[in-house]
Formats: sequence, structure tokens, C-alpha cells
Amino acid sequence: MTRSAPQKEMVQDFADFGPVVTQLLRLTKPNLDIVFESRGSSEQSAAECYRILQRVVYDLGDHAVPTFYKDRICIVGDAAHATSPDHGAGAGLCIEDSAALAELLADDGVKAVRDLEAVFAIFNAQRRERGQWLVNSSRRVGDCYEWRAQRIGRDFGKIEAEINERNGVIANVDLRQMCKVARQQLVVQVS
Repeated sequence: MTRSAPQKEMVQDFADFGPVVTQLLRLTKPNLDIVFESRGSSEQSAAECYRILQRVVYDLGDHAVPTFYKDRICIVGDAAHATSPDHGAGAGLCIEDSAALAELLADDGVKAVRDLEAVFAIFNAQRRERGQWLVNSSRRVGDCYEWRAQRIGRDFGKIEAEINERNGVIANVDLRQMCKVARQQLVVQVS
């Protein structure tokens, strides 16, 4: 997958990297093809050498799913809350999702197909806000890493404080308590 990018845009994006980098970028074609995946080999043609590898990250920040379930289908992990890799916590939240859902499904009160909707509704209520928080927080952490975060900029003390605070929200969750509350809600629903 490629997209065209003006050389001028690249020079501006890398202006802070110093005159050597910007001079090298001025030697490239006026319009560059930015490649989203590496297909190169050690024997690339001159034309292929003009391609620049760019990391592209997609998340569900702007298009959050309205619910994690419909009927007898429930989504967890990246299907529910795909996030950028900047927090490094997507897999951890998937494990949290899986543990919460497994606890609910293992409840003795879940006996019929109709109980699944109650399980999924409670799971959705318990997990959706945290999943969307991670998507937005990971985006914010990425902005900190790239010095684009509003009110933080390039202040390393502020960057560290912001990231540590957000990492605390991820790490300081009581999953057992979250599952206990969810099961209590389920007992009310399926009794």
C-alpha cells in the first residue's frame, strides 16, 4: 500500500533532524511514494530506493465500536478496542477482557442461550469504557513520544509524569474485584 507525499512535506517533517537529513531529503524525487510495508531486497533498483518505509498505525479512537456485543456474538481485545502500540498494553487488556468474560460465562446462573445476552451486556458495561480509555491514552502517549502532546511538548519531566500516570491506570486495576462486581450484576440479571 502506498501514498504519494510531497518532498516538501518530508523536509518539513524532518526539519529538526538537522541540515544533513534535510539536505538528503532534498535530493529525492519531488513526489515520494511512501510504502506501508517492506518488500525490498538487498538488490533494489534505483527507483525502489526512493521508497521510504513509514510506520502507519490504526486505532479505533475515531471510530469506537458502540457496543462489544450483538445477540450471541461478543468481541474482545483488538476487535473491540484496537489501539496503537505506544502503551504496549493491548495484549494485557485482551487478557483482562478474556478473564472477565470467562468469569461471567462460568457462572452457574448461565444456563440458556438467553443468558448470553445478559452476560454480554454486563461484560460490555464493565469493559467498554476501559478499552476506549486505553485507545485514547495510547494515542496520547504516542503524541508524548513524538513531542506533539498539547501542554507537554518537549518537556521530558512532563512527558515522564504523563506516561507514568497513564501506566498507573493500566497497572493498578483490581481484576478480581472487577470480575466479582460483574458476577454480582449477573446474579441479579439471570436469577
